[in-house]
Amino acid sequence: MALIALVSAKGDGVTTTAAALALAGRRPVLLAELDMAGGSLRHGLLRDVPRGPHGERLDGRVGLHRLPQADWERGRGEGDFTPQVAEHLWPLDDSDDRVALPGLTDPRQAASLTGIWPTLLNVLQLTDQQLRWDVLVDGGRLAWDGGRLHPVLTPAPVLREADLVLLVVRASEAGQALAFPAVQALQAQLAGAGRGWQALGLLLVGDGYRNEEVGHALGAPVLASLPWDPTAAAYLATGGSMARAVIRSRLMRAARDAMGPLREHADRRRLMMQMSSVVPTTPGVASMVQQLAARAGGSHG
Repeated sequence: MALIALVSAKGDGVTTTAAALALAGRRPVLLAELDMAGGSLRHGLLRDVPRGPHGERLDGRVGLHRLPQADWERGRGEGDFTPQVAEHLWPLDDSDDRVALPGLTDPRQAASLTGIWPTLLNVLQLTDQQLRWDVLVDGGRLAWDGGRLHPVLTPAPVLREADLVLLVVRASEAGQALAFPAVQALQAQLAGAGRGWQALGLLLVGDGYRNEEVGHALGAPVLASLPWDPTAAAYLATGGSMARAVIRSRLMRAARDAMGPLREHADRRRLMMQMSSVVPTTPGVASMVQQLAARAGGSHG
């Protein structure tokens, strides 16, 4: 169980990496696409995945960008926001316990999310702590405002509360050079939020560098590494039927091996911080979590 957020300094395959971890894990998982530059899952991995008994197809009526409207309706007394979140979750595959919250369809929608972060964060935390699902956040490319996480162009409230933030780094000299200032800035942000700079780890993508070498150079531990695997990455980017070769690929095997240690690291961090258990902030949040539990049969733990 963990709330793990993935980000990058410059478009180093965060969505592909998050999708690999979500599909390779052995636990129920919620993948939240919170990239404020816009989501790509709906046009790729989720494009051909049907939902429900009638084979509904994903379209623009579903996703993160629709949640502010639900929140507005709540403010007018026309309903509760949180149960409606379930309507915007989409299956990652043909199972009942791997779901995604598709991202924005237009970067200009990012400003409308300001009011929903507290409730959405509460949903993500409860999905992790009460349902014992893995929660992965695709935070996209980092954006800064005077040395701080940009309040609109990043999912800053979620990053500051995640059990673990993973900076995805390309295994190249250029990738490490771009990552170095991001490491320092993120460590300062997480320390300032009370999470401690140790809440930041690195996920190395590619071959040719040792984890210890990169961790020493960047001043943060490499907690996982995934190989460069164009064939498997292409499937995760474009969707379609997952071939046996993709299931057995180096990328998916490495992602499967990585999730256990990442989850354990996040759990140790939570124990060290003696974090209190999260409770529902509204009855609607409790209802939302109950819906997710029912979706997975309530038997996972």
